[in-house]
Amino acid sequence: MAKTEIPYTYIVRRKLASGKWKDYYRFRREGTDTALPGAPGDAEFHGKYAELMAREDRIAEEKAEAPRESFNWLLDQYLESMEFSLLAETTQTDYRRTIDRLRAPLGIERFDVITRGSIKMVRDKYKAQPRTAHKIKQMVSRIYSWADEADLVDEGFNPAARLKKPKAKVTPITIWSDEEIALFRAKCEPFMLTVLLLALYTGQRRQDLVRMTWKDFQGSIIRVRQNKTGEPLMIPCHKDLRAHLEGLSARFGPIIRAADGKTLNANALSSAMNRAIAAIDNMPHRTLHGLRYASAGRMEEAGCSVVEITSIIGHRTYQMALKYMSQRKDAEAAIARLERSAG
Repeated sequence: MAKTEIPYTYIVRRKLASGKWKDYYRFRREGTDTALPGAPGDAEFHGKYAELMAREDRIAEEKAEAPRESFNWLLDQYLESMEFSLLAETTQTDYRRTIDRLRAPLGIERFDVITRGSIKMVRDKYKAQPRTAHKIKQMVSRIYSWADEADLVDEGFNPAARLKKPKAKVTPITIWSDEEIALFRAKCEPFMLTVLLLALYTGQRRQDLVRMTWKDFQGSIIRVRQNKTGEPLMIPCHKDLRAHLEGLSARFGPIIRAADGKTLNANALSSAMNRAIAAIDNMPHRTLHGLRYASAGRMEEAGCSVVEITSIIGHRTYQMALKYMSQRKDAEAAIARLERSAG
């Protein structure tokens, strides 16, 4: 890491698959540490830098002026707490984003008299974004639970505790079929084949896929520390995945890289998958999470126990995958019965 003349920025130098080194710029101030696009002199670099500086200046100003009894003060105390500091980096970033949405409408209010109606009003402003709306409620509830433990509010005081989650239309995640997996495998670019096999044979989330390094691949196993749970896993390496990885030439840093050798974050990986799918004729839209479900499905069909499957992908993911697998199996059984009756 090297500092630059631009305040709050530094450089991370990484080696590309070509063997050349490339500098990547990042912004770090207070609890924010994020990538900057391009390099000094690029419009996108300075646009993002100005946005981050304005945000941090505003937060610093609000923090400096926050009265002891204000909701802003309570938010700041939580952000400085040990509980917050122990969260994963991606979780911290997500929480800060949600907390920023609370400051403008509630920041100057006294935190000990905020009502459930006030929280509902803020939440309902995001009715077009149901997931974000629910995060508002969850964040407020979490902060007041922490405040209760810290004796900052009366015992049991939590204005968001009984605020019901609104029912929203859920878009189901489609499990990849064997035919779709075969089609993608045959038509995708080589670097996306690595993504496909890692996702299919480890069952991990996109955040964990991009963090897998060549040091984690040890022939017969792949080591993973899940970003969401912090859980360390040792996943036996499927023979197809092992053969593919052992056949790759560039073996340093992250296993997953773009075609040009650049590393990818979770969002960039999803975008790369979307582009790869769109480029294949007759390939329906599918997601990385659908591959995670397909991984669970293949293990279930192979006769693995619930304990064996959940040890790799987690209980909740297994339950969701099982729900969609059951529907597909029932549909296949119905068609097979219909064909037998017609014959």
